[in-house]
Amino acid sequence: MRQTTKLTDVTIFTGYSYIGSCTEFVWIPGDRIGTKQMPSRFIFRNLICEYDVEALMIRKDLYLRTAEGKEYVVSDFQITDINDAENVSGIAHNFDLLFEKFPEMKTITVGEKVVVSKKTQVTAFKTVSNIIHSVRSGQGIDAKQTQEVAAQLAEEVVRSPDAILNLMDIKSFDDYTFTHNINVATISLLIGSALDLPREELNELGTGALLHDVGKLKIPLSILNKDGKLTDQEFTEMKSHPTYGYEILSKSRGISERARMVALQHHEKFQGGGYPKRLKGTEISLFARICAIADVYDALTTDRPYRVAMSPYDAMKILNSGIDNHFDPKVLIAFVRKFSLYPAGSMVALNDGSFALVLKNNPSSVIRPVIKIIMDSSGRRLKDRVEINLLEYKDLFIKGPATPADLNITAGSI
Repeated sequence: MRQTTKLTDVTIFTGYSYIGSCTEFVWIPGDRIGTKQMPSRFIFRNLICEYDVEALMIRKDLYLRTAEGKEYVVSDFQITDINDAENVSGIAHNFDLLFEKFPEMKTITVGEKVVVSKKTQVTAFKTVSNIIHSVRSGQGIDAKQTQEVAAQLAEEVVRSPDAILNLMDIKSFDDYTFTHNINVATISLLIGSALDLPREELNELGTGALLHDVGKLKIPLSILNKDGKLTDQEFTEMKSHPTYGYEILSKSRGISERARMVALQHHEKFQGGGYPKRLKGTEISLFARICAIADVYDALTTDRPYRVAMSPYDAMKILNSGIDNHFDPKVLIAFVRKFSLYPAGSMVALNDGSFALVLKNNPSSVIRPVIKIIMDSSGRRLKDRVEINLLEYKDLFIKGPATPADLNITAGSI
């Protein structure tokens, strides 16, 4: 029998949402009997839920935080017995230290230079978790820790401006906002870098972007993850999250007003009509105008309960359709020039029948980036790197976006 693990004084989250706590969490690995692997089991002792215990039934992954600050993920879990309130039990696929499990990436990046290191992404993930824990406990946000992570992200963005954008993938709807904040911070910093913002301003932009959705901590999970259209009352409540965020950040010492404005204004529209104050143009802070684009781009390229993720190419088209209304045209143009219509890390189909991975944008031509051929026109997978600058090949061009399914591969296998 494999070793049982016990954690004491555990706080329980599903992504950005606080669930409750327990005095002890017990993990019992499943035994192998012959050729059959028995499921692993877990027990919550003295579980206290903010919601009914039944609310746990619809969750996929749990995040556990001990009093010592260690964090774990319980993957693909299922509650099987709630008859004994002091010993709620269930089964799960896996149980790991958070550092060993995250982050997963949206793009195919193996062997390629990426913008942000895994170490920094994990540090950012832990910082967001600390923010959640502090806010839910009624404490202020640790401004120093948040600013240090923002500066670390900014340092890596400035150091590798042309590397592949490696966004964290969201494997469960429950952890959408958890990782979304980190992705939005990364994208915002890349836009800020394209706008030649000085380093000090990049650090401040990163801080605001990491905290832009903190107000969602006050929005019920039933609204955040609703599968379908929100009612008028639910949408009104959802539109309160920028104000809630600003209020939370105003109570936290060390968070600058410019960073707070990102939380308050990231849903304002450049031509007006946004919320909460229906501001226009430069009435909206530059940082919020940047974050608005990053926020929508990451949301569009992420699976949600009500729709599947768009390709980066389709997301770019949606963003450009709002250039005269939702977004600051100058900021959006900088974003498109930085990312191109086919962002680094995208898979594309070429006119000769081959497939490629986009490696680097050409600012002078958003449709002719530097690519790596990964499958030739005869369908042969190429092991040796074949790098091509499409600016130098007039007869070769991108026909459209591609997916790993087009090549019969899985993300991360190249």
